[in-house]
Amino acid sequence: MTDPSPGGRFERHPRLTGAGLLAGALVALELALRLFAPVPLRFAHAMRGVHGYSRVARVDLRPSQSARLRIERRGGEPLFDFRITTGSDAFRIVEGEEEAAPLAARYVHAIGDSYTMGWGVDAPLSYPAQLARRLGPGLAVLNLGVDGFGAIGATAKSRALADRYPPAVAVYLFCPNDLDDDVQAAAVARRGKAAHAAYEAFDALRRASYLAGVPFALRYRLQFRAGPAAIGANGTNAGTIQTGEVEWEDPTRLLLPEPAALPAPQPDARTFASLREYRDFLQTRGARLVVLVLSNQRESLMAYRFCKEQGIEAHLFDVPPGMRIPDEGHFNALGNATVAALVEQLLRKAPNGAGS
Repeated sequence: MTDPSPGGRFERHPRLTGAGLLAGALVALELALRLFAPVPLRFAHAMRGVHGYSRVARVDLRPSQSARLRIERRGGEPLFDFRITTGSDAFRIVEGEEEAAPLAARYVHAIGDSYTMGWGVDAPLSYPAQLARRLGPGLAVLNLGVDGFGAIGATAKSRALADRYPPAVAVYLFCPNDLDDDVQAAAVARRGKAAHAAYEAFDALRRASYLAGVPFALRYRLQFRAGPAAIGANGTNAGTIQTGEVEWEDPTRLLLPEPAALPAPQPDARTFASLREYRDFLQTRGARLVVLVLSNQRESLMAYRFCKEQGIEAHLFDVPPGMRIPDEGHFNALGNATVAALVEQLLRKAPNGAGS
């Protein structure tokens, strides 16, 4: 005999009830993650707060944001612990300043990726900020570096701000991975409007939800996973300048000799096309371009040769391990200070054409 009484809510509306239970579980999980999020997840969420999707360069900084970025080593010591603050024009500023730089007639555009931005150190210790203090009044320095930029993003950001902040000189710090970053940026630029809109919506979701950041937190955890904390020679974390640390008296010691043979640059590389277009753009404005080429890896030597062939002032250089964040590789505060001293010397010299 069949029971005539109606079934429970689940039997009567299984899909609706299941959807409600799933939504409730997701809300509960989101609240739990916000209350008890581990350091990698907080890092991923903070990254999304200051970064956003870019249709031109794949990634860019967001305007008027501030976030503390911290990642720990396996033993609980910080690998780095620093803050990124952006101004209304979406580039890094020194914390406490309302805008990026005082009004000036001309500016130095420091462009590039995370090495230019000063990844791993607070803004006053980045090389552009230290360069600004060295140059003094007359030339304001803009820190236009963004982690993940290649030449496409770096030059586009400078050009977009050139009317508001007229450049007297631009310093592009080329890194070997810029070629790969530009391949990805070019692929992003080819996406259609619908794809861009979908990625922008996903980017907004990641900023709003800790749960959406879990895959990225796992990636960051694996990327920055390290052994016991590497400590500087004076027993302190190498991310800050400590009393007793001394800058090199001659920062030109960072410069590398030109190799006897240089590999030919890839003729179709967007990195080099962007750099050539940027050179021409600066020339129309009477601005100088200086390219600092980091390391003597094959990609760097190709970039150096390209600059020589195009008549672009370029300098090969490298930074020793003691001036880098241990187990991570970016410049520590002393490394940033020494790079700033090198750039100051180069800028105070007359342009010398192709290479040095």
